[in-house]
Amino acid sequence: MLSRYRWALVLVAIAGLTIVLLPFASELPDGLERVAEMFSFAGRERTLYTAPMRDYSLPWLSGFGGQAVAALVGIFVVSGLTFLLGKSIKRVRRS
Repeated sequence: MLSRYRWALVLVAIAGLTIVLLPFASELPDGLERVAEMFSFAGRERTLYTAPMRDYSLPWLSGFGGQAVAALVGIFVVSGLTFLLGKSIKRVRRS
Protein backbone atom coordinates (compact mmCIF):
# COMPACT_ATOMS: atom_id res chain seq x y z
CA MET A 1 0.00 0.00 0.00
CA LEU A 2 1.33 3.40 -0.92
CA SER A 3 2.04 5.91 1.81
CA ARG A 4 0.25 9.25 1.82
CA TYR A 5 3.38 10.94 0.51
CA ARG A 6 3.51 8.64 -2.49
CA TRP A 7 -0.20 9.14 -3.21
CA ALA A 8 0.35 12.90 -3.18
CA LEU A 9 3.32 12.47 -5.51
CA VAL A 10 1.22 10.35 -7.90
CA LEU A 11 -1.54 12.98 -7.86
CA VAL A 12 0.94 15.78 -8.61
CA ALA A 13 2.46 13.71 -11.44
CA ILE A 14 -1.00 13.13 -12.96
CA ALA A 15 -1.80 16.84 -12.68
CA GLY A 16 1.51 17.76 -14.33
CA LEU A 17 0.97 15.27 -17.14
CA THR A 18 -2.49 16.71 -17.70
CA ILE A 19 -1.13 20.24 -18.01
CA VAL A 20 1.57 19.07 -20.46
CA LEU A 21 -0.91 17.14 -22.65
CA LEU A 22 -3.74 19.69 -22.47
CA PRO A 23 -2.66 21.67 -25.57
CA PHE A 24 -3.04 18.48 -27.64
CA ALA A 25 -6.71 17.95 -26.73
CA SER A 26 -9.04 17.73 -29.70
CA GLU A 27 -11.34 20.64 -30.53
CA LEU A 28 -13.59 18.33 -32.57
CA PRO A 29 -17.06 17.47 -31.23
CA ASP A 30 -17.40 14.34 -29.11
CA GLY A 31 -19.33 11.27 -30.28
CA LEU A 32 -22.77 12.39 -29.15
CA GLU A 33 -22.36 15.86 -30.64
CA ARG A 34 -21.15 14.32 -33.90
CA VAL A 35 -24.17 12.01 -34.17
CA ALA A 36 -26.52 14.91 -33.39
CA GLU A 37 -24.92 16.91 -36.21
CA MET A 38 -25.07 13.96 -38.62
CA PHE A 39 -28.78 13.38 -38.03
CA SER A 40 -29.66 17.10 -37.92
CA PHE A 41 -31.10 17.29 -34.42
CA ALA A 42 -28.23 19.19 -32.81
CA GLY A 43 -30.22 22.40 -32.36
CA ARG A 44 -33.30 20.80 -30.78
CA GLU A 45 -31.83 19.73 -27.45
CA ARG A 46 -33.15 20.98 -24.11
CA THR A 47 -30.88 21.85 -21.23
CA LEU A 48 -31.85 20.01 -18.07
CA TYR A 49 -28.73 20.83 -16.11
CA THR A 50 -25.88 23.23 -16.76
CA ALA A 51 -22.54 21.85 -15.66
CA PRO A 52 -20.28 24.18 -13.67
CA MET A 53 -17.31 23.56 -16.00
CA ARG A 54 -19.07 23.05 -19.32
CA ASP A 55 -16.83 22.13 -22.27
CA TYR A 56 -13.88 21.63 -19.91
CA SER A 57 -13.39 25.32 -19.23
CA LEU A 58 -14.33 27.98 -16.72
CA PRO A 59 -16.65 30.81 -17.80
CA TRP A 60 -14.68 33.46 -15.86
CA LEU A 61 -11.25 32.35 -17.12
CA SER A 62 -10.76 31.85 -20.85
CA GLY A 63 -8.15 30.10 -22.94
CA PHE A 64 -5.52 27.68 -21.74
CA GLY A 65 -5.70 28.95 -18.14
CA GLY A 66 -9.41 28.16 -17.87
CA GLN A 67 -8.93 24.70 -19.34
CA ALA A 68 -5.97 23.98 -17.06
CA VAL A 69 -7.80 25.06 -13.91
CA ALA A 70 -10.90 23.07 -14.92
CA ALA A 71 -8.76 19.98 -15.56
CA LEU A 72 -6.98 20.31 -12.22
CA VAL A 73 -10.25 20.85 -10.34
CA GLY A 74 -11.68 17.78 -12.06
CA ILE A 75 -8.66 15.68 -11.16
CA PHE A 76 -8.76 16.70 -7.50
CA VAL A 77 -12.55 16.27 -7.17
CA VAL A 78 -12.51 12.79 -8.73
CA SER A 79 -9.47 11.80 -6.66
CA GLY A 80 -11.10 13.02 -3.47
CA LEU A 81 -14.37 11.21 -4.19
CA THR A 82 -12.47 8.03 -5.05
CA PHE A 83 -10.50 8.30 -1.79
CA LEU A 84 -13.70 8.75 0.23
CA LEU A 85 -15.38 5.84 -1.54
CA GLY A 86 -12.38 3.62 -0.83
CA LYS A 87 -12.40 4.63 2.85
CA SER A 88 -16.11 3.84 3.18
CA ILE A 89 -15.71 0.46 1.46
CA LYS A 90 -12.79 -0.37 3.73
CA ARG A 91 -14.86 0.60 6.79
CA VAL A 92 -17.76 -1.62 5.66
CA ARG A 93 -15.46 -4.61 5.08
CA ARG A 94 -13.96 -4.33 8.56
CA SER A 95 -17.33 -4.47 10.29
